[in-house]
Amino acid sequence: MIDSLYIAKSGLNTSRYSVDVTSNNIANENSDGYIKRVVNTSELSTLENDIGNGVSFDGVTRSASVYLYDKLVSQSSLASYYEQEDSILANLEIMFSETESSGFSSTLNNFFNSLESLRNDSTNLIYQNELSTQSSLLVDSLQSLNNELEDTFKTTIEQLEEQVDSVNNILEQIVYLNEKIIQSNTSSYDLLDKRDALEKELSTYTNIEVNRDNDTYNLKISGVNVIFNNTNLHELSISGDFSDLDNLDTSLTVYNNKLSLSSGSLKSLTQNLTSSSSNISSYKQSLNDFASALVDYTSNNSSVALFSGTDVNSLTFNKNNISSLTNGDLENLAQIQWDDNISIGSSNSSFSKFYQNLLVTISSNVENNNFKLESQNAIVNSLESTYNNLTKVDPDEEMINLLQYQAAYEANAKVITVVDEMLQTLLNM
Repeated sequence: MIDSLYIAKSGLNTSRYSVDVTSNNIANENSDGYIKRVVNTSELSTLENDIGNGVSFDGVTRSASVYLYDKLVSQSSLASYYEQEDSILANLEIMFSETESSGFSSTLNNFFNSLESLRNDSTNLIYQNELSTQSSLLVDSLQSLNNELEDTFKTTIEQLEEQVDSVNNILEQIVYLNEKIIQSNTSSYDLLDKRDALEKELSTYTNIEVNRDNDTYNLKISGVNVIFNNTNLHELSISGDFSDLDNLDTSLTVYNNKLSLSSGSLKSLTQNLTSSSSNISSYKQSLNDFASALVDYTSNNSSVALFSGTDVNSLTFNKNNISSLTNGDLENLAQIQWDDNISIGSSNSSFSKFYQNLLVTISSNVENNNFKLESQNAIVNSLESTYNNLTKVDPDEEMINLLQYQAAYEANAKVITVVDEMLQTLLNM
């Protein structure tokens, strides 16, 4: 009978702890990064006759899955890469957007028409002025597009610098939390929640790998240690010369180790700040090829140079040479809109087709990235839903648990009352 008192007492204690844990879960339902806690219990070892000695409160654990968490982090990092690409590509698409009456295609067509008009009446001053106006607009439009691309480079550089600063700040916070975890004598679940949230935020910038074996925390970015032995830190730095926007080679380094990024927004930014892989550089090169071919074609088919320069930045319209154009020059130049075998960059095409192909390429890049982003977001949403079901607080489930623990507490209290009454009866006999 005395054993029943101890059994009921163990039940009271366990129920009380369970109520406390459940209350804490409910209170932190909307806390950022909070992972619900789970009570662990087991039966106390039996001493005799398999009756049992009550319940053991074995502590509290976080309801988390390292495997699922790591998968979510890696897939979220890849989604962030496509999101950053989407932002850059969408802005580029807006730069090259056109309507029926505006945009570079319209300007190019007006230039062709002005050449045709002057060819039909080479001495007409109105037509000469119109060609002068349209030629100037053609140069201005090309250079305006080029300037917008260069501004995009500068904006991307600023974003890269800001994000690298953010990454280093997150790494410092993780090291600070690791120090607190080492110093703490408790389970430090609140600190682990905060560290997990920082790791997820870090993964939006770059691909990470976390090793928590043997209570030693190591964090790698692209296979290179940035945090090791819990509190040792190596920060990220930017390697590259931004003075020549036509020949960029940008990378991130950690302690002189060049990072080969596989995901995250930083991959997109460094990729677009490296000429060999940059969409911005590719579009800019297309404009340079167009400008160079325009100069070559008009110079080779005319006794005077209508345009001069080697690229978009140096492209110049020679206004004073219009009056010197002969009928033969105008006959040759008027063919510019019909010639589809002009050497422009690495292709042979007409100027109109070349520019239209550029617009198609820009639109295609946006659509391809959008498709990949949507597919990746679907993967992340599926993983996140599964992970949240495991880790997030469900208020309905917690209320049911609370009722169960309350009932268990009352039942164990009733057992103690019954045993007390039985003992009183025995003593009074």
